[in-house]
Amino acid sequence: MYALTHVLLFFFVLLTCIYFVYILSHLISWIRLPISTMSENYVAKTKISLVIAARNEESTITNCLNSIAVQTYPASLLEVIVVDDHSTDSTMEVAEKAFSQIKIVGKCISNPENVNGKKAALTEGIKNSSGELIVITDADCAADKDWLSTIENEYQKIGACMLCGPVKIENEAGVLGQFQSLELCGLSLLSGAGINADIPLLCNGANIAYTRKVFNEVDGFKGIDGSPSGDDTLLMFKIHKKYPGKIRYVKSKEAFVSTSAQTSLKNFLSQRIRWASKGLYSKSVLNSLVSMLVFTSNFFSFLAIIALVACGRLVPLLGVGIILKIVADFLLLFFATGFFNKRKLLWIFPIAEVITMLYISYIGIVANFSSYSWKGRNYKRPS
Repeated sequence: MYALTHVLLFFFVLLTCIYFVYILSHLISWIRLPISTMSENYVAKTKISLVIAARNEESTITNCLNSIAVQTYPASLLEVIVVDDHSTDSTMEVAEKAFSQIKIVGKCISNPENVNGKKAALTEGIKNSSGELIVITDADCAADKDWLSTIENEYQKIGACMLCGPVKIENEAGVLGQFQSLELCGLSLLSGAGINADIPLLCNGANIAYTRKVFNEVDGFKGIDGSPSGDDTLLMFKIHKKYPGKIRYVKSKEAFVSTSAQTSLKNFLSQRIRWASKGLYSKSVLNSLVSMLVFTSNFFSFLAIIALVACGRLVPLLGVGIILKIVADFLLLFFATGFFNKRKLLWIFPIAEVITMLYISYIGIVANFSSYSWKGRNYKRPS
């Protein structure tokens, strides 16, 4: 028993060392990732099709479209398509009214009767679009006014097949809202760092763009359409496989897209289970290994804290492992909140660290066999 305990302690320290190195390597990659700046004498050239899949978003779609209406990108080079995914509220009517009050070319279409889901809605929108560059955001988001100009400028400069941008939470309320905002800062940094290192593992479907040509060449969402989620990362894996090195992260505060936090614990957990379920459809070995690293480091760190409290005395190896995990997470969030101008959120870091250990341990187990509901639809774990 004594030997087994020491083996487990050494395993825990080794695990947190690997986690620390993983986070540190991404911080270095993030620091090396240059800020995306507008070219001198920038002139927009690319026809953009902005596609928004919407389901039951009557309370947010107007704000989303209003943020598009004030974009600095030339209206003559922009079309906006809202695809209604069989909403049970007035999303379509509200979107049509919003279009009638703003001066941008836009239209509302619906998912075919026999299909549903975000991937199907995006496919329908892209099919009915004409732009060279497809830009995707969500109906519950709002973009900074230079968002499209910044993306298209980066596209002109580097000719990437896919561009991914930063997403932040605004008007976060309460501990749950602030926790989600802090976490999203960290995830956005990891997204940019991984893409910059040419090992893309994360991106956010609220702020991505890809060319029509590459979308067609990888057969769109074919092969990943079984997952209700993954219209972002699973597609990114397909594009990276065909065009390694041709994905770029737009590291610019002018490219921010803002969203809202989940207001209830139930919705938060459902959202995270939905996110985690993408891994069940991923064929990326690296993605699976990193997911396992994140899960085990959080799970064993939580157990280690319990063990320290139960022992009532300092156990050096447990202490070393916990400190490595906490320092790695703090460094990640310190740099991330600096980029997003949200350093004030760091006050919640001690609480957030415990919440993260708990919920990732829970999600890591539950997502493998649990069903969940999202926007009025129930989803089952794939058999």
